[in-house]
Amino acid sequence: VPSGVTVCQLSLPGATLAGAGDTLLLTRLERGAGPVSVRIDTRHGQAPLSGILREFQEIQREQREANACTERRQWWERRSQLDQRMQSLIQSLDQDVLGCWRGLLLPRDPGNSLLEEQELAQLLQELRECGWDSP
Repeated sequence: VPSGVTVCQLSLPGATLAGAGDTLLLTRLERGAGPVSVRIDTRHGQAPLSGILREFQEIQREQREANACTERRQWWERRSQLDQRMQSLIQSLDQDVLGCWRGLLLPRDPGNSLLEEQELAQLLQELRECGWDSP
């Protein structure tokens, strides 16, 4: 990873052709630091990931249908409704699925150094007390 670049990967462990599960794996990579991976279980949350992904597929399907619409006003109405649904879906993904973990998606301030070993150990302990389980 080049210096000053942060790479974040979101993956769906255990996803099958039949559908996605309710677990999201977030991995963060930075030069000079070990990878940080967090398994986010959404089964018991306000918005299980499988439901969000079903809604996303439905929005995509309806968008394809809207693209076939030749009536301009009707197309704009459908497009506006889909935009609102997409905004709601993104907010739910941000707040309900990622929650406190969304901070891992943010780049590190270039003026701040990596955590010292003692600070890192304390942070890991606090995360485990909050229910984080290293994958």
